[in-house]
Amino acid sequence: MNDFALPKSVELVLNSLKNEPKTQKQILKETSLPPRTFRFAISKLRNLGVLKDISSLRDARVKFYKINGGDKNE
Repeated sequence: MNDFALPKSVELVLNSLKNEPKTQKQILKETSLPPRTFRFAISKLRNLGVLKDISSLRDARVKFYKINGGDKNE
């Protein structure tokens, strides 16, 4: 067994974010994860430094999540 294996919920969130930033609502719909499990996965990804939160310019209550890295401006 791999000691560095990520929980399935974390992998689902990562796969959801592979192509573009998404909101919590979009990720939950795509992955069918319960909200609590989603929050666990987001927390795990933040702790690993893999995830970046972006506040919406239209609505400050909405956050977009994206995989950290790949942009020169980050």
